[in-house]
Amino acid sequence: MRCRLHGCWLVGALALAIWAGGAWAQTYVPGTIAFSGTDMSQAELLAFTGLHPGEAVTRDQIQAASDKLTGTGLFTDVRFSFDGSQLSFVLNPSVAVVPVRYDNFPWWDDKALNAAVAAKVPLFHGALYPGGAMREQVIAVLTSLLAAKGVQGAVIATTPVGDANGDQVAILYRIDTPAVVVEPVHVEGYSGVWTQPLQAVEKATFGQPFDGSIRNKVAAAVRSVYDSLGFLGMTMTDPAWGAPRVVGGKVLVPLKVSITSEGGGQFRVSALHFNGDLFMTEEQFAQRAKLHPGDVANQDLWKQTQEMVAAPYKTHGYIEAKIDAAPALDRANRTVDYTITVEPGAVYRMGKLTVVNLSESQKADVLPYWKMREGDVFDASLIPNFMADYHRLRAPGLQSIRGWSFHAKWTASQDAHMVDVVLTFEPPRG
Repeated sequence: MRCRLHGCWLVGALALAIWAGGAWAQTYVPGTIAFSGTDMSQAELLAFTGLHPGEAVTRDQIQAASDKLTGTGLFTDVRFSFDGSQLSFVLNPSVAVVPVRYDNFPWWDDKALNAAVAAKVPLFHGALYPGGAMREQVIAVLTSLLAAKGVQGAVIATTPVGDANGDQVAILYRIDTPAVVVEPVHVEGYSGVWTQPLQAVEKATFGQPFDGSIRNKVAAAVRSVYDSLGFLGMTMTDPAWGAPRVVGGKVLVPLKVSITSEGGGQFRVSALHFNGDLFMTEEQFAQRAKLHPGDVANQDLWKQTQEMVAAPYKTHGYIEAKIDAAPALDRANRTVDYTITVEPGAVYRMGKLTVVNLSESQKADVLPYWKMREGDVFDASLIPNFMADYHRLRAPGLQSIRGWSFHAKWTASQDAHMVDVVLTFEPPRG
């Protein structure tokens, strides 16, 4: 909402004389100009509006300054008032503003990019309104930064980042073109026995997209080589990347990992403990576990054991179940004691189902394949499966939404222990 004549507060004899007289082009002189409702500095906001204390200003100029502030998308409403001495702006920040993240800009980290953008885009402080002009202004700055690094004509895309409930919590900037990929990862500091598996890791990472998760992926791949054989004491540096190179229309990013210690030998399982599970006894757990006392402490098998324990909770309404799988390492004896502790929490049930973008006839066609009714125990696995069942069980020619996509957003009430689900369908493009 923008401030108009009827929505502004005009106090003081001078203001009343100007507006009551209808002399819209007349000027008045504020001794001070103040902004409230935001943490942004007074100097920054003043510079952005172009207004100056002690200088004559018209009502239209004030309105233009107000419109300029709302035009950023950072504020839903800006109201102004003049008391004969001070011109005051009251700003109402937008709740739709989200932080900015950067995915595959290997020359800079997020902090450096935010600083570079802030130097060029007024009022940018690492967050923006996704539907406003600032989104494109950030792209322009990033494009200019890339050009200075020899990346000409870069195409930068933005992607909304959602939380578990489907609410947008950030906006992600990434280089779409040219491709930003990993050069062969170089692992150093290991003994000869590990040459073959670690070289396989190096080879497998070549050409993978460079993004915000690549370091964790590389670290997990290297660690898995040691963990799968029980070398749980291995330590290494965090994967670090070197100077990117622009070659053959791609951005190549070198990565390096250094093994600082191979841990000295294998660990074996000394014991497994199991507490608080609802779906199996300790005896059943001992039979189904992938590891047993005396086995090499294979972390891949331990993860499979954890997944075996967790699986039934996902389908029986325990959406807040906490499963702790803490290993206790005895480095002197090279043994590990594994304990799984389960805190199931409350059972959640299906609440209200809302379907968006389907006609009544389409709903009648599709919803019989939705297996959860209100009051049923909530089974999160049924959400992605129900459309697969629809397409699998309906003859292709009878499908009223063939080619459509859908996404689900669900919201849990911790008081009522109910889960409301919104299914939004989108027709095929083109």
